[in-house]
Amino acid sequence: MKHPSFDYVLAGLLLAAALVLPVLFHLLGLSSAFMPMFYPLALAGFLVATPLAMITGVAAPLVSALLTGMPPFYPPIAFIMMAEGLLFTGLPRPLQRLLRAPDWLVLLVVLLLDRVLLLMMVRGMAVVMELPPVLLGWASLLHGLPGLALMLAVLPWLIPQLQARKERIARRHDQA
Repeated sequence: MKHPSFDYVLAGLLLAAALVLPVLFHLLGLSSAFMPMFYPLALAGFLVATPLAMITGVAAPLVSALLTGMPPFYPPIAFIMMAEGLLFTGLPRPLQRLLRAPDWLVLLVVLLLDRVLLLMMVRGMAVVMELPPVLLGWASLLHGLPGLALMLAVLPWLIPQLQARKERIARRHDQA
């Protein structure tokens, strides 16, 4: 039996992680190039019911911007990250059902689509703000390469581990 209440708990934990990880990364002197907010959001996309995961994906950058000022509302990085959060949380499960592909391949497709979305949004923002769109577009793509590499190295191993743990907890709950 499915336990939607567990998805709420998991979504809350992943939202908390998405708020805390960027602060920890910055305290350790690591930059936003590692994309710390997106690890928990990608996990939510694979582990939590899609509508709830998408709420988490939008809420994380919004709440972080309101509480810490990062990502900033101007320039509109927070809004770009909200769109990316939707993509990271809304696509994995439907893509898995559609493609019947392993986690690493679904993650790779999501990451590639995220880079396309980021490029389009940054270039659009640059045009509106009268900044060089090509330069900002490429800079934003290159800036996230360390985070993409780390996600591809860690998440395909972590997702099945967490999924198995989630299923064990659900079975224990069913037996109780």
